[in-house]
Amino acid sequence: MSYTALDSIQWGGTPRIGVRFGYDSRRSGSAMQYRIYVTVEPLTGASYFGYPIYLAVYVDGSCVSSGYTLKAASPNRWSSSIEYDSGWVTAAGASGSAPLTIRLYSGSGSTRDDSYGYALPVERAESIGDFSLTAGDAVVGQTGTLTITRPGYGYSFVCTYALGTASGSIGDLRTVSSSSGRVVYQWTVPESLAHQITASTWASGTVTVKVYSGGTLVGTLRAPFTAYVPESMRPVATLQVSVVNDDAAVRDWGLCIQGVSRLEYTVTASGQGGASIRTCRFRFGGQELAGSSGTTGLIGGSGILVPTVTVTDSRGRSVTVQGEAVTVWEYHPPVITASAVVRCGIDGTPQDDGAYLKVKCAAACSQIQTRNSVQIRARFRPMGGAWSGYTELLGGLEQLLGGGLSPTTSYEVELSARDTVGHIRTVRYTASTSQVTLHLHSGGKGAAFGKYSETAGLECAWPAVFYGDVAVSGGLTVNGQPLEAAVFPVGSVRLTDSAAPPDIGTTSWQSVETRIAGVYGWRRVT
Repeated sequence: MSYTALDSIQWGGTPRIGVRFGYDSRRSGSAMQYRIYVTVEPLTGASYFGYPIYLAVYVDGSCVSSGYTLKAASPNRWSSSIEYDSGWVTAAGASGSAPLTIRLYSGSGSTRDDSYGYALPVERAESIGDFSLTAGDAVVGQTGTLTITRPGYGYSFVCTYALGTASGSIGDLRTVSSSSGRVVYQWTVPESLAHQITASTWASGTVTVKVYSGGTLVGTLRAPFTAYVPESMRPVATLQVSVVNDDAAVRDWGLCIQGVSRLEYTVTASGQGGASIRTCRFRFGGQELAGSSGTTGLIGGSGILVPTVTVTDSRGRSVTVQGEAVTVWEYHPPVITASAVVRCGIDGTPQDDGAYLKVKCAAACSQIQTRNSVQIRARFRPMGGAWSGYTELLGGLEQLLGGGLSPTTSYEVELSARDTVGHIRTVRYTASTSQVTLHLHSGGKGAAFGKYSETAGLECAWPAVFYGDVAVSGGLTVNGQPLEAAVFPVGSVRLTDSAAPPDIGTTSWQSVETRIAGVYGWRRVT
């Protein structure tokens, strides 16, 4: 039996009987509890005591036992200790010390009757102020710490957490370290708390600890903690893309072609741990689109290009995923590499008054896996008149057009190269009338040098040199196109400060990304 020894006495005269006193104590809320132990040692040998031994115990003025029989008259010798245990006795309101009185007495002819007094210690009453609680920050789904400073041992704790609308018990406390009344516990922060943290990567919660001494509640401790969403909780996304060709001529090729094709995309994305998807940003070939699906404009670059999408969730966390690489075949509209137009006779000999037109044209196009080819053709008309039908030309070879052309009329000739993709490149020539030094237009409002006058105004078919200033108040045209269109041929790029394409005659333009604020790029297409 383990207890705190209080005293050891020799009771009576002959025989002297050894008796030991001891106690246990504990705090129970505002009261003290004591447990009194009395041990009568063995009496053996020649000695004997044939009288009863009685016991009376008083704790803090209250009688615990009165007339308790430790030993009856018989036996008069005993070889084993005689034990007494009072059980837990409450001393309500004890302060300073609690008095203990133990009386040993006998009867039936024996005059032994002795009392022994002692002062039992009173432990200081627990107060929640004797405790402290600190909760460490933690990542949800991982371990956090609770540090409790306590005045001693023998306490129990009931722990709970609360964050947002979620709460629960902490039933897995594990001691990490303990020293000088400071105990560090470890607990697992539920991963489900991430559902309470959907607009940020962290949130504050509260840990509550109820402290018990025995079955008595000492008080309640509370401490804040910060829960973090793990870095691994990011959006999950997949990207699917497909090529879109509006032109039926290339649709069956199944190819992505620069300046011709567009890319259609679809994003499937979801947030983790209760987060929602806030934005999707799709990027391909210098273009960027918002939304979970869409279609790009015409693709300006070429080569093996990789589409990407960046998905951002409600916590502000992003993930970038790649789609399947897309081969974009380089493509440019056809180009006319060589061309010429002259008046001639029926045998092809150049004549300024010839009744025929001798034309020659060569062109090239982007091959695109040898699927693309170019067709060359020509047509003509009297200046200002109706066009003839098209005549197919063999690339680089001279061919005759017309027959019966008037020597006094100029003819406009259009050479065009059209590829399978459908883009057309044209050049125009003017075959002048036969040469004359000076010809006056009927009506007297026109004149021509080197040709017949065909319209009101001044015409010149010969090279001209001006030695003074030349002032132009109207527009300038080159081969029927505004001068600016001639300065920017098909395929060239022009930079402007306008978000609208250039308005130059019948030209058409494709947008080109410049990455310069307020500067817009335009590539001439036709």
